[in-house]
Amino acid sequence: MKSRTGIAARQFYIMTFGLTIGTSILVIPSGLAHTAREDAWIASLCSLMINLVMVVLYLFIARLHPGKHLFEIHEAAFGKWPGKIISLLYLFYFLILTGTLLGDLGFFMSSEIMPETPIEAVQIVFLIAAVMSAGMGVVILARLGELLFPWVLFLFLILVLTLIPQIEWNHIKPVLEGGTGPVFQAGFQAAMFQELIVMMTFLPLVHKRKSGEKAFLWGTLTGGIVLLLIVLLSILVLGIEQTENSTFPAYALAKTINIGNILQRVEGLLITIWILTFFIKISLLYLSILKGIQTVFGLKAPQHLIYPLAVLFLIIAWNTYINTVYVNDIIGTVWGKFSFIFLLLIPIMIYVIALLKKAVFRKRT
Repeated sequence: MKSRTGIAARQFYIMTFGLTIGTSILVIPSGLAHTAREDAWIASLCSLMINLVMVVLYLFIARLHPGKHLFEIHEAAFGKWPGKIISLLYLFYFLILTGTLLGDLGFFMSSEIMPETPIEAVQIVFLIAAVMSAGMGVVILARLGELLFPWVLFLFLILVLTLIPQIEWNHIKPVLEGGTGPVFQAGFQAAMFQELIVMMTFLPLVHKRKSGEKAFLWGTLTGGIVLLLIVLLSILVLGIEQTENSTFPAYALAKTINIGNILQRVEGLLITIWILTFFIKISLLYLSILKGIQTVFGLKAPQHLIYPLAVLFLIIAWNTYINTVYVNDIIGTVWGKFSFIFLLLIPIMIYVIALLKKAVFRKRT
């Protein structure tokens, strides 16, 4: 009989897949096109490779700290109090990320779907669902992911197939006209938006370690392939100028679908995919923050913090997502470097420290 506190490898795969896509499916094409132009699809492939390398690094760290989640690893690597400080920095990172994502959700829904609905109402309604998910725990979220995943794949398949007739291959020419520099720059920037370090909070819950590691890698790979296809289709169908200048290129892409004047206005498919994966990402961040607070402050059960955190998320969303110009400027100039600290720099430090400790232990024995 499976443990009630554990999750299956396939469930972990689905959650990783949802986290990888998250908000990226709507906003990544524009950022990549702005920097890499016609080579945005190559930059997306580069981003996928960087994410896979980061996941391999996380798995090496997990192997050196068996059975420990992200916040426990911090204390094991840096010591009790320095580790708690590092964990608090990660909690701050996750809080800002969650608030910004809520702001992104509210702006998209109020500007593209329901312009007469106040942005605050959209955010509050969505946050109510996230609060319910956080109260039920990661096991219920994993089971919900299993129910949603087939629909996500089905809707994505329809989206891709209906866009194929509109493809213009000349839109991706010339290839590498600006060299490899902009491609790597854009790819690295895009890789900082998947935040796969969050899954280190839940990796110890997977029943079988090796199966969990494979699920982590496959979830990252397939999620990255979905993003790659969205970026490629955006360029092939919309062209580079429209892709770059659209706030949400993937949504504009879905609106172009028109087969025989019968099958059209199917952008709801993309919205559904985005909402489902966005919900998984927000819920994982929510649960990860709760786990981090529990570890840092030694709480037995952090459930009483669910509602105060929800209020904090709203305050951050209302104060960070001022307008798209401001947010795009922050994303283009600050966010990639800020995320780099938490997604690569600190994990590399943890890995090196763990290797040094292991080498010293071997010498003593």
